[in-house]
Amino acid sequence: MKQTNYHLFDFMDFDPSLQKDEFLWKAYAPTKIVEREGDIVVTIPYQKQLYQEDMAPDTETPQQSFDLIIRAYEPNIVRLFTTISGDEMVEADDMLQFSPEVKHLSLTVRSLPEGSAGYDIIAANGKKVATIDLSKPQLDKWSDLLPAPQPAPFITFYPDGDETKGIGLSDDHFSPPRYDALPLGFVSRGITSKNGAERATISFKCTPDECFVGTGERFRKMDLSGQTFQLKNQDGQGVNNRRCYKNIPFYMSSRMYGCFYHTSDYCKLSLADHSTRSVQFLNDHATIDVFLIGGKTPEEILRTYRMLTGFPQMPPLWSFGIWMSRMTYFSADEVNEICDRLRQEHYPCDVIHLDTGWFRTDWLCEWKFNPERFPDPKGFVQHLKKEGCRTIRGGEGKPLYQSAHEDRRHLYGWCLELLCPRLCRHHRLHLSEGRRMV
Repeated sequence: MKQTNYHLFDFMDFDPSLQKDEFLWKAYAPTKIVEREGDIVVTIPYQKQLYQEDMAPDTETPQQSFDLIIRAYEPNIVRLFTTISGDEMVEADDMLQFSPEVKHLSLTVRSLPEGSAGYDIIAANGKKVATIDLSKPQLDKWSDLLPAPQPAPFITFYPDGDETKGIGLSDDHFSPPRYDALPLGFVSRGITSKNGAERATISFKCTPDECFVGTGERFRKMDLSGQTFQLKNQDGQGVNNRRCYKNIPFYMSSRMYGCFYHTSDYCKLSLADHSTRSVQFLNDHATIDVFLIGGKTPEEILRTYRMLTGFPQMPPLWSFGIWMSRMTYFSADEVNEICDRLRQEHYPCDVIHLDTGWFRTDWLCEWKFNPERFPDPKGFVQHLKKEGCRTIRGGEGKPLYQSAHEDRRHLYGWCLELLCPRLCRHHRLHLSEGRRMV
């Protein structure tokens, strides 16, 4: 698709011809804020937008409201959860592996001082973790021809209680009709979400000099600011492009906070790219589940991230040995000949890695030994092990995991099974014996 320089098309993935039956809904100011079982539940109304390039509210369509749940954990974590698809908020799955140090903190609401409209959200440890500003924004119109800006949820988060580095929802626009980022929003099929919601977005403010790192495997400069990433695992086919095997929906900011998006769906992340004032996230499924992580150092933030998603395990001793590999090997005879020669010429070898050549059809990834070229797989592996050489069998490209959402298949990349099994679970990579180690 050619770039249009409209947020609706370039980031929200709308059809530029506006021919599809899909509609954008923008978050407005909260209408209700309550405490519930230690969480804060904020009711957010969404207003349908007219089906056009510039944004304008469709006032003839009733608003729809959905809850934004704010939850806090020790150490220095604030979680935001909202769903238009009816998903449940969970604390344990393939991506979440809470360590014992992660503890739920009860939250309470406290009104702002007299003269201010809104609320502070206070954790049980006394730290302020968020502010909900309900005051009317001060307007300084530069043209009487412009419409008034649409309402928005002005909420700022302080995961470590440091109010000097608040992370605010971004209602980013040049003029009221020309939006560049939405604080919260979703896309419906048809004129209401009852027909189904396809995707959801959330945006946070950023500063002009802010830098970002993370997002998984990247073949580019360390600072990722000014770039947009499609978080879709696929064959990298080189180390010079945007394709990569291992995307991770996590980034760290130079303002000393981390952001983990708890999803295995296809998604898009813009780090001050579409707008230099916003970090934007688009999930291909209409649920937003975000963990904001505070800290004073990158090491502290990363450790907290691992407390949420799991720590890697110590690999077996032999995996630290010397590996032998090439693009692939195509037969048991070829592998045995190489291993025999290594031993004869006194070259150390602890592991030999087989890529896709062991499949019945190379690159097809049906996970079955070719019976002609590998007639006795069990005997083949046992023979090599007897000679002191372990085998790792690799492959790529097969849709291995069917998500809970219908018609959503994911391609998962190379799996580091023996080295970091919990890390693989975290990245939603399929754990099967014989995936490629890297």
